[in-house]
Amino acid sequence: MAFELPSLPVIVAGGLGGPAVMFSVTPFRNGLTLGATSSASAVELYRQVFAGGLAKGWTGGSFTARAACPQFLCLGPAYHFYASFSGVGGGVLLTSLTETLIVYGAETCNAQMAKNQKSPGSIPSVHPSWKPYGPGFGIHVFRNVIATAGLRMLCTPCRNVIEGITGKSNSMTTLAGDFTGNVFAACFSAPVHQLYGYTVTTPELRNLPAAEQREKMVSFLKEQYLDTSSGRTRLSSLVPRDLFMRSMYVAVAYTMYSTVERTLVACWPK
Repeated sequence: MAFELPSLPVIVAGGLGGPAVMFSVTPFRNGLTLGATSSASAVELYRQVFAGGLAKGWTGGSFTARAACPQFLCLGPAYHFYASFSGVGGGVLLTSLTETLIVYGAETCNAQMAKNQKSPGSIPSVHPSWKPYGPGFGIHVFRNVIATAGLRMLCTPCRNVIEGITGKSNSMTTLAGDFTGNVFAACFSAPVHQLYGYTVTTPELRNLPAAEQREKMVSFLKEQYLDTSSGRTRLSSLVPRDLFMRSMYVAVAYTMYSTVERTLVACWPK
């Protein structure tokens, strides 16, 4: 078993690039959070995010930006360390668990603040940003496994396909491959993220027995993604909305980060 420490540019990308990336995508994250308990369109949700002015779009962003430093040190340097002795799959799993322990508190605080901004007083006691566990913890880990797999396992195959189709291999095909891989992961993780958002912004859930909690969660997913009329059940119109909004958040953030990491590694003085 060999342990390999990450290089300095990888550490810098995680420690500095990660927080900047996560703060920049705060409006996308807040819109996604509001969508967990609303059937409004993506455009309407983004309007609600900025309803109090441009700066209001970044409500709660400082919490996730602070948490993003250790979060992206996890996604970057820690992943490379974990993968050096446990392989890509083990690296993805260990990274996702570590990431949840780091950012769960901040993201939950951010989600509840966004909910209170839309409906003041909905959540009287906001989750402390420093507390690394609570309702929806396991859902958060599963969501991160899917997202991290997109960043570390899907981008290269997507890039290879794009290069095969275009007959070119350059920075644009690399960027396109990264974005495509992260879009796939974002789409797969969208219902999981919405379930996490529903769980942490519905305080009455925590007072219910486990069986009733599961029943409420299943009902939420059915209401979000299935539409039954005239005896027929089909996918709801919310499906493309959530896939789009999740992609705008995750795919943009992770593609930005992978670009920063790759650029620093390539340009760092040898």
